[in-house]
Amino acid sequence: MAARRDVKAVAGTTSPGRVVVRWQEVRRGAVAAVAALAAMTGTAAAALLLVDAGEVAEFGRLTATVVAMAVGGSADVSAVPSGSMPVAVRGNLGVVPSGVALVGALVLGWLLLRHRDGLLVRGAAAAIAFPGGVAAIALAAKGTVTPPGGAAGGMSGVCGLPAIGPWGRGGPVDELSIGFSAPVGPAAIGWVPAVVGVCWLVRRFGIRLRGPLWTASGLAVAAVVLAGVLGGPAVAGGVLLLFPTVVLGVVALGLGLPWTVRTDGALACVLDGVAPPAHGGPLTWVAVAVVLGLGVVVALAGRSLVVCAGTAVALGVLAWWSRVSVRLGVDAFGFEVPVLDASWAVNPLAALALGCVVGLLANGVLRLVSVWSPAWKNRVG
Repeated sequence: MAARRDVKAVAGTTSPGRVVVRWQEVRRGAVAAVAALAAMTGTAAAALLLVDAGEVAEFGRLTATVVAMAVGGSADVSAVPSGSMPVAVRGNLGVVPSGVALVGALVLGWLLLRHRDGLLVRGAAAAIAFPGGVAAIALAAKGTVTPPGGAAGGMSGVCGLPAIGPWGRGGPVDELSIGFSAPVGPAAIGWVPAVVGVCWLVRRFGIRLRGPLWTASGLAVAAVVLAGVLGGPAVAGGVLLLFPTVVLGVVALGLGLPWTVRTDGALACVLDGVAPPAHGGPLTWVAVAVVLGLGVVVALAGRSLVVCAGTAVALGVLAWWSRVSVRLGVDAFGFEVPVLDASWAVNPLAALALGCVVGLLANGVLRLVSVWSPAWKNRVG
């Protein structure tokens, strides 16, 4: 009888134990969110140092801006020249530093998948902690920025325009106040749930990630190093900031995927002559090699049909995610004059179709390998 009472007493303590476990998973999820933001901040700082942005006095503010943009924010700039003229220049840069975002997603996903149970609890905690951290980073990005050397002028003669206002003197503009901010939209809220969803699919279908991640990481490091050797530190920094976008751009240009460049405004001529290069040549061979590499990475993950569908969706989302837009306008005497409105985008449907081709290629490679390697036969889905 005493033994039965002891068993009941022990069984009664399982509920508090579960609460302790849940709180432990909550802490792990919050730590994963903080670690992802720290990794993104370190990557953004390294890339900015490579592009020689360390000379800017507000280097920390620029780093915070890049991190905020990596989760869907934008860089808003406003400048008011010295003097009594009621003129202000306002600009907006909409581009996702996809390399920084990828590093954050990989760190977050790796930490969320380290433990078998409690994925949804950890994901919910990260989904709450991450937007708070992003809001703090966006607040740190807000302020003023002083260009190197204190100069911001020199627009005289651009596109044949006459010298107008303080920017037409051809020299530096004294006491030019440049306001800087990085507002973050709803994308910051959906960023973590998207990563958690991918982690759930990985766990649900038993997708193997160690081989593909090591392969992809090695290729990314090699690309950054090669860019540094061929183009210098600035090019390496650009590749580090935008590695997935660079890969998509190479594939789009090399294989002839449809992409559009739209320009409007008084300075629309700055992009005159920008058009897809002729097909063929080295770029096409590089694009083919990239597609083959993607197929091999997909094949390493196993469950080929599931991963094929994921590859198609991923490339389509990346195409939508890699859009670049630049807007510049002048406010004078209560009127807003558009100066430049430009955008670059790859057709997401074409990228989706390319993803299907890559997936089918990966499926064929996996089945071909399984003919010689019995250990791979059970990976074919």
